[in-house]
Amino acid sequence: MLPVFIIVSLDAASSGAILPILPFYLRDLGASPLVLGLVLGAEALSQFAAAPWLGQLSDRFGRKKVLLASQAGALISLSLLALANSVVFVLLARVLLGLTAANFAAAAAYAADNSSPATRRQAIGILSAGLGLGGIVGPSLAGYLSDISLTAPIWAAWALSATSMLVTGVWLKSNTASGQTGGDAEEGGQVREVVSFRSILTSPVIRILIIVLLCHYFSYGMFSSQLAVFLSDTFIWDGHAFGPKELGYILTADGAINIVVQLFLLKWLGGRFTERNLIVVVFAILSVGYVAAGLASSIATLAFAVLCVSTGVALARPTFVAALSVHVPQQRQGVVMGAIQSLVAVTDIVSPVLAGLILGQALYGAWVGAVVLIALTGAVIARSRLPRIDPETIAAES
Repeated sequence: MLPVFIIVSLDAASSGAILPILPFYLRDLGASPLVLGLVLGAEALSQFAAAPWLGQLSDRFGRKKVLLASQAGALISLSLLALANSVVFVLLARVLLGLTAANFAAAAAYAADNSSPATRRQAIGILSAGLGLGGIVGPSLAGYLSDISLTAPIWAAWALSATSMLVTGVWLKSNTASGQTGGDAEEGGQVREVVSFRSILTSPVIRILIIVLLCHYFSYGMFSSQLAVFLSDTFIWDGHAFGPKELGYILTADGAINIVVQLFLLKWLGGRFTERNLIVVVFAILSVGYVAAGLASSIATLAFAVLCVSTGVALARPTFVAALSVHVPQQRQGVVMGAIQSLVAVTDIVSPVLAGLILGQALYGAWVGAVVLIALTGAVIARSRLPRIDPETIAAES
């Protein structure tokens, strides 16, 4: 697990170095909040189209090969982004990144290959902690380098991604979860993948989990995609306007909170709450954070909002991924992780654009209200429709 943890951390640091500067990078090129939303939505659309195929390819040809291909695509994307002199080139760079963004899906499938159903939530949690570690390093680096220029963090992200590719090539073991090696075996494996995916959709519990998952990611997508725009328009940070350095502080704190939650809080809560109740708790924490962010007029209130939202998101990812993955065969984890990434991308296509339309009209209260309403809808569906099943029972049945 150590190599894949390092790979996830480096990739997350690379992504994290871009996040604090991207809204301001686009704004310097003359982009509006709606254009920012369209860029993020286009990236998600390309990810939606590619993720299921990349997941199946990782099942057939191995996690390592898919990771290397996606990391090579990231290097090209970052080079194009650093050299961009118009919104069009930024758009092309992010679309390319979406087409090759199989990193976490392939890494999560690798973790699922090397864990049991009973320990899968903890295995995914370790990878999520890697995301948190990268979320500390990347934004911190971006906040420091943004004083030099907005392109300096992009080249730092390129270096981090190149290092991740090197670690993948040298250290990660090659494996194929399905055991297919070619020819007729691959063709047979493809048939079984289709049947397995259809069987996933026929399960009532899986269908409800998917709806709840989409509620979470749609609300969080609306919130996170336009948070920088909202704060730069409404928040005064220690006497000056909110900017990329301050966004870097928030994302760094988010990464630190993610690590603490994964290492100390996730297992404790997982042992005390049923799957259904844990999901409801996650939505409650997130809703409090969204409201606090919308009302924040001081750094302390904003810090409380970040604490709530970051805690909720850190709990949500392993909870949803583990709940879905334990219902499918071990050899089809890549398909499942790719499908999850694709479903999340569906929300990421629409949510930034919708949020950009709302904030473009300066309807800040409507933006926060929509985010909270969608999150609470997910909580109600989970509480009323999911069966009361303990995680240990699900693992035993799998």
